[in-house]
Amino acid sequence: MDNVERLARGQNAQRLMDDPIIQSALHDMEAMYINDWKTSTVDDVVKRERAFASISVLQDFKAALQSYVDTGKLAGKHLERNSKL
Repeated sequence: MDNVERLARGQNAQRLMDDPIIQSALHDMEAMYINDWKTSTVDDVVKRERAFASISVLQDFKAALQSYVDTGKLAGKHLERNSKL
């Protein structure tokens, strides 16, 4: 993947992160998983583990998007610097 593609991917990831529908969905999903964890009974290990795994996946998804954004910003700076040479 070249810097132009990295920049575009980063910009797309930023649009997703800024989208109110995406933000709302992620927030609601996280709240649901936290509620599942909090309301699980002492012996409901499976429910707690599932909630924990789901929260972890959401965090990984957000981290992946942020990584794309950061990489895209760096690619944009490299492109800008190379265009001045």
